[in-house]
Amino acid sequence: MLTTVLMAVGLAGSASGADTPFVRSSSGRLVLQGVPFLFTGMNLWNANANLGPPQYCGSPAGLSAAGDEFGPGVRAVRLWFFQRLATTPEGMRDWSAFDATVHAAAAHNLRIIAVLGNQWADCEGYASAADGYRTRDWYRDGYRRNRPPGQPDTYRDWVRAVVERYRDDPTIMMWQLVNEPEDADSLGGSCSPDAAEVLRAFTRDVGRQVKDLDARHLLGMGTTGSGQCGTSGGDYVQLNADPSIDVADYHDYALDVLPGDQWNGLATRAHEMVQLGKPLIIGEMGVVPDQVGGFQQRASLITSKLHADYELGVQGALLWAWRPASAGGSSSAGYDIGPGDPVLDRLAALAP
Repeated sequence: MLTTVLMAVGLAGSASGADTPFVRSSSGRLVLQGVPFLFTGMNLWNANANLGPPQYCGSPAGLSAAGDEFGPGVRAVRLWFFQRLATTPEGMRDWSAFDATVHAAAAHNLRIIAVLGNQWADCEGYASAADGYRTRDWYRDGYRRNRPPGQPDTYRDWVRAVVERYRDDPTIMMWQLVNEPEDADSLGGSCSPDAAEVLRAFTRDVGRQVKDLDARHLLGMGTTGSGQCGTSGGDYVQLNADPSIDVADYHDYALDVLPGDQWNGLATRAHEMVQLGKPLIIGEMGVVPDQVGGFQQRASLITSKLHADYELGVQGALLWAWRPASAGGSSSAGYDIGPGDPVLDRLAALAP
């Protein structure tokens, strides 16, 4: 049981944040109303994808139905809150999908990690992967100047709009600025010498804007964490040391229980964040069943990963990714997890 792990890492008995319904950070740990909030969860990236043509973000996967099928082991969900998904094909703002998702999360006692933009073209309305890739120039000033195709706001103005709308709702657990940020010169291109500096400047600017508007929600950058341009080695620590950043992130698609090397591996990142005094979460964790011998073997490996992560002080992990039965459910050849997957029983057994 995770209760045992909580005691082992010294979380039990925390009194921080007892007077607020918002998830808080205290001494490198997550707490909710005075008790530890050590969570498992699911990525449901296309929960808001019910506006416009399907090519905007694939087939919609509503959170209301998914919440009925997750089971008690899913306490948080990570979702795309991209501008494209709150914009009609005519270029008008429409919050209905987001409002319905937040309502469904509250009804199922789920907390949302809302990702405000994408490093990649997916779900952002671009014609090609190269067009949608966030380059160094975008992180330097494009996020202030450029409006994505068919969308009314720049990224910076979009962040203001969405944070202002939901800043009083504790269903939102955390904002993440970008999914998997890196700032190469182009998709697959070189990493400039000032890449880390540019990324830190972006984070200072947008992070300060978020915190000026909303002091109660946690904020994360959304990094992959394993050595990407602008976040490699010690640059990862410097980025997450920004005063506006509350929670660090790592993405794990390895078959090793603890992925990575001594410079950018998960164990190193966990140690660094303990020293920095900020929580670390696994924003994405994915295993392909066919690569490990089947669905039961995947569930066993993920369980081993979670135990090892929590022993390091990791505060939560979200699996990639939910796919409803109507879209095919669990996939033996991919990362998809659907109703009845053995990993859901493992998550329920781990719940404190």
